Amino acid sequence: MNLKVESNSPLRQALELGELGYICVPLGQSGRHLDLRQMGYEPVHLQNRTKKLKELAFSAIAFHLCQQPPDAATIQRWFANDASNLGIVGGYRDLVVLDFDQLACFQRWRQRFGDLIHTTPVAKAFRGYHVYLRCRQPMPSSSLHYGFRRAGHVKALGGYITAPPSRGRDGAIYQWLEGQSPYDHQPRPIESLESLSLGTVSPFKFHYDRLLKRGSFSDDCAPQAVMPAT
Repeated sequence: MNLKVESNSPLRQALELGELGYICVPLGQSGRHLDLRQMGYEPVHLQNRTKKLKELAFSAIAFHLCQQPPDAATIQRWFANDASNLGIVGGYRDLVVLDFDQLACFQRWRQRFGDLIHTTPVAKAFRGYHVYLRCRQPMPSSSLHYGFRRAGHVKALGGYITAPPSRGRDGAIYQWLEGQSPYDHQPRPIESLESLSLGTVSPFKFHYDRLLKRGSFSDDCAPQAVMPAT
């Protein structure tokens, strides 16, 4: 690579993470929103400030990138602004990021799965922790539940996560835990969220959906449901 970049610049981070199998995207200075103009998209959601339109744009772009990953030249263009924050797209190569924004849930869950947490990439966010895994079952981004409590979000297909060394508006810095960056570990593979006692809905909602025969489909379009952990 002939491009000369700073050792800790967003561009350098994006290129190096790309070599490790991650798709990086530029985020605005808030650290949470895709920088659509920098990526060459028209931010149509700004015309009427509609939240659903914004979510549609972000999820559609993230899902598309999983199917058509950007090349190095595109990454260089996206991260030409040194002030960009850095995001990582979920779903690519089965990447799933558990975004725990409820610390009490994370602490209880960590007590059960500490061995896993110490052998996979984990980042500290200003409101919680991000646990990087690879799941053999494709899944969309969704809420994350531990038992009957909502613990945060799952960032998978159609989603992305703010990653180190991004900064929030309040100056908070996203950081990898010591010895637990993508340069130290590949994300641990898991069979499903249920294998970690996690779910995308609460057990109550699962049983309600099963009663109404909704949740998934088979080849004959007969709805089925998948039991979450309790």
